[in-house]
Amino acid sequence: MSNRQTIIASLNDGVNQFNELISSIDQAAFETNYNNKWSAGQDLVHLIKVLKIVNIGFTLPKPLLHLMYGVNKNEARSFQLLQTLYKNALEGGAESPAIYIPKPVLFESKNHLIQKHATLNQLFIDKMNDHSDNALDRYRLPHPILGKVTLRELASFASFHTAHHFELLKTKLLKQKQQRTHDLT
Repeated sequence: MSNRQTIIASLNDGVNQFNELISSIDQAAFETNYNNKWSAGQDLVHLIKVLKIVNIGFTLPKPLLHLMYGVNKNEARSFQLLQTLYKNALEGGAESPAIYIPKPVLFESKNHLIQKHATLNQLFIDKMNDHSDNALDRYRLPHPILGKVTLRELASFASFHTAHHFELLKTKLLKQKQQRTHDLT
């Protein structure tokens, strides 16, 4: 089980790294879809959409969470186990639900979206801090790929989900750069 401070540090590191990378790219890299994958801007909007929904989930009253999703009676799953379950599901063909799929994103919105991403992340951390450790481990929310997860597990997911998209984006940007170089020769 990940402790609160570790999750918060990971959330902040992930969002900062992702936003710094997005800040450094030009219009073509921000807007271009490469090999039928999302553009960098779309990756950013996807992460914003996820944080918006997670923030809503963390504001639901505990009695409602209990009524709708029950309480956790199982052993807490580790960060590593959740990450493995998620990656295995993706490799098995799991995809993002339609609500999280971004439309094309214009370069002009880049700075606003970076700020929004950072703000939503801080809001999420604040909401997480509003819950006791017992509440983080007791109450659950649904996840479209992982099923019912505790609030702590959802916070861990938010952390490694951002890192996952950061790594995907670095790879896409490198391949785009290689393709542009190849096209010039």
